Amino acid sequence: MSVRNISLVIAMLLTISAIPAGAQDRLGDLVAEYGYEWLIGKWTATDDNGRQVELEYKWILDKYAMCVNVKIEDFRYHGMIMYVASKEEVIQLGADNMGGTWNGTWAADYEGTFNRNERLDADGTAETMDMFFIKVDNDSFRVKEYAVESGTRAAQARGETTFKRLKENPAQTSGGSSELDGTWVGVTEGEYWGQWTFVISNGKVEVKGPESIFYSGTLTLSDKTNPKQADFKINNCSQPEYVGTTALCIYKLDGNKLTLVASEPGSMYRPTYLESGDGAIIFPLTRK
Repeated sequence: MSVRNISLVIAMLLTISAIPAGAQDRLGDLVAEYGYEWLIGKWTATDDNGRQVELEYKWILDKYAMCVNVKIEDFRYHGMIMYVASKEEVIQLGADNMGGTWNGTWAADYEGTFNRNERLDADGTAETMDMFFIKVDNDSFRVKEYAVESGTRAAQARGETTFKRLKENPAQTSGGSSELDGTWVGVTEGEYWGQWTFVISNGKVEVKGPESIFYSGTLTLSDKTNPKQADFKINNCSQPEYVGTTALCIYKLDGNKLTLVASEPGSMYRPTYLESGDGAIIFPLTRK
């Protein structure tokens, strides 16, 4: 996969990088004041090689920072965007599963707002690019990418991608009773070995695991897919970094037997098969 195709989606939003810092010192305050909250959410696009791109922006750390997740086939990127109040600067740091690290800032010039981002490959090869963000409406935007050599931007864009907001599946159900309501108990293997208990009722979930691990939040189900899908949004957790994230899951229900496979909270990767691997954990559960 070329860095050019990856870089079209590894960037973020903000004309606020060109706005003088006022009383605010949180990224969330600036985003709200200048009307860029529309970018929060999940987005999808098709790149110029015909591959599906999944992109998500979400708040973390009480809106002092924003998390960026990208998935393109087997490629994964995770980044964080912050406002450095003392420097009046918006920055981004990130990494990908190809061994690359990303370092970027936001600025504005006569052409508009752009993110200048440098990707350093595992072998030390570096590439710099400028990405300009162009809002179409609240449910779509375009990203134009320019190569940068020796600090100078190319005259012509070398790529453009249009993103559409990913709508929630209307077939999904959240709240009320569901086929998963009840108390489920099972023992996992591997890194998180031990007994786990899931209590599900009216769209609410409480999870207790080994070594004082606990989660609680809400559950959204979709039975229109094969395997069936579940999204577990975490509101409280023994691991604070997972609060506010969502674990994407698939499941199979066979009488009083439930097989649940969950991604790591915050990952954009939804498991495909009813087995563990690639950061996903399988929970073989029995209804009590």
